[in-house]
Formats: sequence, structure tokens, C-alpha cells
Amino acid sequence: MKDEVLEILWTKLVEGGLDSIGSEEIILGEQGPANGRILKDLAEEGMISLEEDRVNLTDSGFEEARMTIRRHRLSERLFNDVFEVYHEEFESPACRFEHMLIRPKLEKKICELLGHPKTCPHNRPIPVGECCHRAEMRTDKAVVPMSKLRQGESGVIAYVHTGDSDKLKKLMAMGILPGEDVSLERRFPSFVFRVGYSRFAVDEGMAAAIFVRRPAENPTEETL
Repeated sequence: MKDEVLEILWTKLVEGGLDSIGSEEIILGEQGPANGRILKDLAEEGMISLEEDRVNLTDSGFEEARMTIRRHRLSERLFNDVFEVYHEEFESPACRFEHMLIRPKLEKKICELLGHPKTCPHNRPIPVGECCHRAEMRTDKAVVPMSKLRQGESGVIAYVHTGDSDKLKKLMAMGILPGEDVSLERRFPSFVFRVGYSRFAVDEGMAAAIFVRRPAENPTEETL
């Protein structure tokens, strides 16, 4: 229930631009307003401030709410894009799954798998994580779309970014996953590459959706 309270506070305060809200405005679905016990516990944990029945996030609560929202919206994205569970049907399983993402490594893997998405299926922003920052910082030098690799060049799949759930599922079915070694064997007339013992051929659009981390000793820009 604490996570739900933090998610509501983030939505109303941070995204809604309010300074504080009344405790009666924190509605937990069919259970109605959050009870005083939950709010008191969050206040004792330093997550919220309570003043004359007005609720606000503390600095610690702000960061915890930000990460809670991030985990929830990544879960929604996963169920929508990968499992084809849409809208009202994904809300319940996404709520349960988000608690697994409290493990940083799993959260990072899911974010990479989804290509560091910026919005959830409801088009609401997903707060960025450390992996998103690292991906942005490294994209120009070391992580490039496979379509930019030289013929014969190899690397490790950093993430997949398609913006299309059908393409994402197709690539996943091919075993195109973050962390897999990949080598580009041919660029024309199609992009032929090898992942493990399997070889695939895709068009340039699909190749551009696969982001590859070049080896550290070879980060220079390629000459095509």
C-alpha cells in the first residue's frame, strides 16, 4: 500500500504541479482513502510530511516515489510490448511485477530490453534510470545502431529500440537480447549478422533498431 501512496503522490504533486494534497485525496482503488496508519508510517520513515492534514513528499520520499513510478511504468511497458497484455488488463500483473524490479540488475535488464523507453503505454513519462544515463553518454562513442557497424565488426548487444512491439517481439524470438555477442558479416543487399551459432538477415530498419556496444579498445567512428 505504501508504494501505491507514493505513486499517487508522484502523479498529483510532481506531474500535477501541486505543492501538497489533502490526505482524503489519496484514494487506493476500491479501498477508498488511505488510512491514517499508512500515512503515519510513511511520515515516520521520512517519506512524507504531514501538516494539518496536508501531505507532501520529503526529499527521500521524492526519490523513492520516482523509482516506484519508474518500476511501475517499465512493468506496464513490458506487459504491453512483450506479453501483448493491453491497457486495463496489464494493470494488475504490472503492479505485482513492479515489486520484482526493486532488484537493480533486473530493472536494468528490463530497461535495456525495452530500449530505455521514455513513456509508458499511457504516454506518461518514465523517470530515467542510471542505465538510461549511461546509454545516452555512451551512444555517440561506443554504442551505435548495428546499421552503422562496419562489415566484419563485432560487439555486444546493448539494447533494442524499435518503437514497435511487433518488431521487438520478432527480434526477441530471434534471440536478439542485451548482452549477446553479435558480429556483422555483410551489409548489402541486407544486413547479415551472427548471434551465437545463428545467422540472420534483416533490412536496414531492423538493423538500426539493434544497438551494439563496440569493444572498448575499438571505440572510433567507422568509415562506411
